[in-house]
Amino acid sequence: MPSKRSLTGESGRESNNMNSSFELRMCGNYYELVHEGEKLLTSAGCPEPAADARLLLFFVMGWNLTDYALQGGLPCEDDKAERFMHLIERRMTREPLQYITGTASFFGYEFHVTPDVLIPRFDTETLVESVLPHVNCGDRILDMCTGSGCIAITIFLLSANAGKSVSVTASDISEAALGVVRENAAVLGAQIRAVRSDLFERIEGTYDIITVNPPYIETEVIGTLDPEVRLFEPHLALDGSDDGLAFYRRIVREAGNYLAPQGMLALEIGFDQSEAVEELLRAESYANVSTVRDLGGNARCVLGYAAENAAPAACNLENV
Repeated sequence: MPSKRSLTGESGRESNNMNSSFELRMCGNYYELVHEGEKLLTSAGCPEPAADARLLLFFVMGWNLTDYALQGGLPCEDDKAERFMHLIERRMTREPLQYITGTASFFGYEFHVTPDVLIPRFDTETLVESVLPHVNCGDRILDMCTGSGCIAITIFLLSANAGKSVSVTASDISEAALGVVRENAAVLGAQIRAVRSDLFERIEGTYDIITVNPPYIETEVIGTLDPEVRLFEPHLALDGSDDGLAFYRRIVREAGNYLAPQGMLALEIGFDQSEAVEELLRAESYANVSTVRDLGGNARCVLGYAAENAAPAACNLENV
């Protein structure tokens, strides 16, 4: 029989749509529980309430879609229903699903994420796809502003899968982020080096490839972003200063001292920053500067090469 229960969110945050606790009619089975969660997420303005409710139940139960189809009609266990509703309450504050579950998918791998790192995004896979054809056995690769380590670790793993042994260094200014990197590397079996550094400050040696997904959002734009980003993701990894280009200027100016001959610099960019970032590279005499578009047709990363004996900028994605 339906009953009522008072539930308090685990995160300690409060939604605009509810008090610190709320009463929810207990549901008979898991299908009904998900439907109730979906209604609550809809009332909170979450963009994909049905999918989020299902995924949170899967997280609580350790289920996949097949399990849900086969067992969703079973009577709810009270402790599972209560935990599910705690997570729904957190999501109602617009806390990202990935921070609630602690995982995010990238290139088919599952990465641990915390609020100390940006959530890996599908768009960033374009940067990895752009770099992989240029990776050679024995290459030294540096990934700066590494966050969760998704770029560095994925390049290492996919290169290893292709029979290419590479040396990968992941750097970040945040020691908390580097803790996440080390955990992901250990779980996924990536033998990479993690270094705390403010861009090139503590970087030594030269590299065949340098990848960077720097903060590139204009300061005044951050306040207009979705609540999931604006309220929860680290501003340190978002804020690119007044024009969004401050980090690109530093990186492009200094990277030449750390690139091997024919070395590649690969930068993720905002969709409207291609022309400005390309100009920065050309002003520093990088060769074969090009922009790569993602599957949606948006400019997503800029590639450039150390000027001396520059390599061709061929890529398996569209160059513009």
